[in-house]
Amino acid sequence: MNEQQTGREKMTDNIEQYKNCLDGLTKDMPEEFFKLAQVFELSVFEPIHMEGKKDIYAAYLMNDAVESYFVFEQSVMTGSYKELECEQTASIVHDDNGYMLIVNQSGENRFTIRFTNLHMQTTCFDYGCMGHFWVKGQEQWRQLVYIIGTIYEKYDYLGETYCNKSEKELLRLVEFPPFRMWSPIHESLEEKYPATYEGVTCMERLAKKAKDTRYLWLVKLYRYFPNRILEKLLAMRLLRPKRQRLYETIWQEVQSASEVYPERDYGTRLNEEIRRKRKEIHVKMLEDGFEGTYPEYYKKRMQITVAEEHPFTVSMLEFENFVFRVHFMVSKCGKHVKIRKNCGFFRGLGRIGKVEKEEK
Repeated sequence: MNEQQTGREKMTDNIEQYKNCLDGLTKDMPEEFFKLAQVFELSVFEPIHMEGKKDIYAAYLMNDAVESYFVFEQSVMTGSYKELECEQTASIVHDDNGYMLIVNQSGENRFTIRFTNLHMQTTCFDYGCMGHFWVKGQEQWRQLVYIIGTIYEKYDYLGETYCNKSEKELLRLVEFPPFRMWSPIHESLEEKYPATYEGVTCMERLAKKAKDTRYLWLVKLYRYFPNRILEKLLAMRLLRPKRQRLYETIWQEVQSASEVYPERDYGTRLNEEIRRKRKEIHVKMLEDGFEGTYPEYYKKRMQITVAEEHPFTVSMLEFENFVFRVHFMVSKCGKHVKIRKNCGFFRGLGRIGKVEKEEK
């Protein structure tokens, strides 16, 4: 297990790596230029012209928790960007008039951007209702791994300034291997997040808060004897109904961390469309005999949690045909089961959990 280095020190200590992605980068340049090099490392630089804005923008970090853009001040582009699946190479030149960014798209296209300064525009958003379901099974944990992973990504790329106290206490949970074993995607997250003792400490704190003494004992054992067998055991134990309180405890902290941020603002028309859709769902739930408030409803032996997918606020940075949509996490349980949030997704007799898409 190890600790991570973050911030500008990490960037300047690895300046040669960044210079390989953005030739001409110097140690005294502002941090924004190092972040720009990260974009070219992945070959995902895409300049865009915002409606009503003179400056050129480009995406830096886009996820459910945050939207962060580069703003090239007083910028002028020579040539044009082309949507090509190719490697990008770039260089930066600094003179008395400002900067010039030179971008080469694998020799197939070349363009430049002249600008006087580079800054970042970043906005954090409420992510408490988000849900993406790419992998079937154990969706209740995969959703949490995804959400806490977005917090971690925000911290890793933007720093602690953009994370509140609750987020900083929670984000290390993805560094606890048994938790992140329930990856929301088909690939393992082992290479994406390190295994650290901070991750173990985070799970110990949550298990203690949930008064889950059995799981806490196993986590403490794992602290002293970290190995694959215990990792697998701890991951599988998360699927047991006895982890319901631990699951709800983590969710409560996610909600607390998220609710301080505003919802995305898409303008009057789309904002109203989202409100209308939520109201329609609420009315339909009540008509079907459910009780509760959006996004959680209960009826006899059933419980439903509504999860949302949101488009980004800048349409030019959005995937084609990606719009606001909802999913229903439906739990159906036997008489012996106490109905609680997503209780049907835990393994056990008389428990059925499935994710249903919104009917068109």
